[in-house]
Amino acid sequence: MNTDHTDQLDRTLRDVLQNWTPDSPGTPDPSGSSGAPTGIADRLVRRRRRRNLTRVAGAALGLAGITVGAVLTAGAGGNDGSQPASRLSTHSKLLWQTTLPGASWDACATASGGVYCRGPEHDAVGVNARTGKVTWQRESADAHGGRTPAGSVPGVRDGVLYTFADHAPGAGTPGTDLVALDLARQKVLWKHKLADDSRGRSSAVLFDGGILANTPTFKSVAALDAKTGRTLWTYKWKKADCERTAIGGVPYLMCSPDSEKAPQRSTVVRLDPATGTPRTVATVKGQTAYVGADGDTVLLAAPLGRRKSPTSSGPATLYRVDTRTGATTQHRVGSMPMGEVADGRILTPRRGDEVVAYSAKDGRRLWSRHLGLTLREEERGSGMRERPSAAAVDLSARMAYYLSPSGQLVGLDLDSGVVRWRGQVRLPERPVEGGIAPELMPYGHGLIGQSGGELFRIKPVLDRTGS
Repeated sequence: MNTDHTDQLDRTLRDVLQNWTPDSPGTPDPSGSSGAPTGIADRLVRRRRRRNLTRVAGAALGLAGITVGAVLTAGAGGNDGSQPASRLSTHSKLLWQTTLPGASWDACATASGGVYCRGPEHDAVGVNARTGKVTWQRESADAHGGRTPAGSVPGVRDGVLYTFADHAPGAGTPGTDLVALDLARQKVLWKHKLADDSRGRSSAVLFDGGILANTPTFKSVAALDAKTGRTLWTYKWKKADCERTAIGGVPYLMCSPDSEKAPQRSTVVRLDPATGTPRTVATVKGQTAYVGADGDTVLLAAPLGRRKSPTSSGPATLYRVDTRTGATTQHRVGSMPMGEVADGRILTPRRGDEVVAYSAKDGRRLWSRHLGLTLREEERGSGMRERPSAAAVDLSARMAYYLSPSGQLVGLDLDSGVVRWRGQVRLPERPVEGGIAPELMPYGHGLIGQSGGELFRIKPVLDRTGS
């Protein structure tokens, strides 16, 4: 989604929840109470920022009071849940575990031998990835301001960390700056004001030659010099919401109509890294959602029939757009294939703890698997459950790993969906936060996870018998 519609949705969500009760959604509580569990609006907004459109659907189901527990059914990909016992390992090596400063954390990233996180009380914290020691921290100017939680940390390149901070600390709506921090000196190199307080994966994208970031005005992006923050070029558009990404070091926009009055077509646009000159790679009829990239190919998806919402259940169409030639193919999929894209597979989370792997080549359902993770339900009557992390994929081991908020881990064979590893990290007991997911990131031949302010590094030990 584009930033203006993203934040309109956030504001609407918060307003609706002020008058929400579990027994009568959308109706004010006669007692005069706000109805919604304390903090649920901000937690749902944070959840939406941190994960993709599929997980928004899960939050919406929670709001409707629908319990999304696991349903034990065999996958259509031929996996009935049975597997050779010799293939399942419960062995691992916990390399370190660290409690981060601050009460909560929004997002982390790994690079350059470090782990970098941000949260309400800190614009950035650096952790040594080898030892787990917190090496430096940069506190936010106003830890209790009205800032929006970050859905991501843009990244690290050439010794510079790119993160987000409040533009006007202390204000009711502080807005957002993209901030470049020199890691060697922990010094701010430059700041760039964004149009609003969107802090998602599209808000700032690193490409070869700069950073593609939102501008101070809506429906436009600017290419910034990575070292100085100087604007190299800008690009504007109308009547569309545009996701941004970099493929092969080149910036791309995936644009879909922002209203029924806009031209009903979606486009993939290539922006010249040096000049910003646009070139329309392909056009697809109707509204679509950006799934991800499979090599040089952009993946888009749309519900079949008259269902317009990208979070609708039921069959969908997967579009493949070759960015080199513009060639476009379309394939029927059992449901909206939204999730991590890894080596020709789209790992799509479903209700509860189920994961379905679709082929990114033709939309075939390859396998499905219940993760077997404990996802607790809130006791405050919201009907919302905890969520697992997004997949952390280790291509060298052909594994996809997931983490629960309580520290349970599971590793699936990327090719078959077979459970090959289970682990557990002891975490302090915390209140259940429905709709919130932990983070799990591949690092070397292991994993770095973050849940509730506990950061850890663990190395799964797989059983190679019969491999």
